[in-house]
Amino acid sequence: MNSKSMVKDLFVRDFDEKLHAKATQIAINDGITLASLVADAVDIWIKNHEKNRHRHNLILYDNEASLSRLLDEIDKLASGNWFKSSCGSTKHYGMQYLNKKRWFDATAGNYDKLLENPQETGSKVLEIIGNKVGNTFPLTVAFLVEDLAREESVKKAVRFCEWYERKSLPGITYCIANTRNVISGSFDDLFDLFNVHNAVFLTKGNKLYKLRLDEERFYSLLI
Repeated sequence: MNSKSMVKDLFVRDFDEKLHAKATQIAINDGITLASLVADAVDIWIKNHEKNRHRHNLILYDNEASLSRLLDEIDKLASGNWFKSSCGSTKHYGMQYLNKKRWFDATAGNYDKLLENPQETGSKVLEIIGNKVGNTFPLTVAFLVEDLAREESVKKAVRFCEWYERKSLPGITYCIANTRNVISGSFDDLFDLFNVHNAVFLTKGNKLYKLRLDEERFYSLLI
């Protein structure tokens, strides 16, 4: 038997007899089965979830070799229905690498303004990306955190990421930064930078590690 075609039972809490009878009658009136009605509803929910999915992750790298491997893997994974854009200085190795992969430079001609006024110019950059997306799903690689941390402060990078996170726009955004630049700030700033992102990853060589920030009780030190 083909496992892909196997039927699964779905148990729905609070789906009582009265609701079942009403839904069944609607299905009969529409000439469909209740099962197909539920399946369609779940399918629509999944599509809406994918459409509105928001991920804003921080990835720290140690050198150009690990950055190249990281970007290459991201590019391969996003080979389907994705709109791939990048934000950064044209002098940045990562931007040059993605340019060769034909990623859309969303900050072309505006990056210096973005560094000077991240939120105001950032809104314009998001509008540019939004106008290009069409029916695809947006995937953005940004090196702004690295440059803000190096040229201004980690705190300013945090403020920009907080502003971006409040927008909760659909799509996946990777803030990619060299580790040396972000550890230059205070412990509080570094913690805030980690905390404002949905997830934090470290890449070294050919490996990717996920950093977990879970609050613990002190007794866990002895467990």
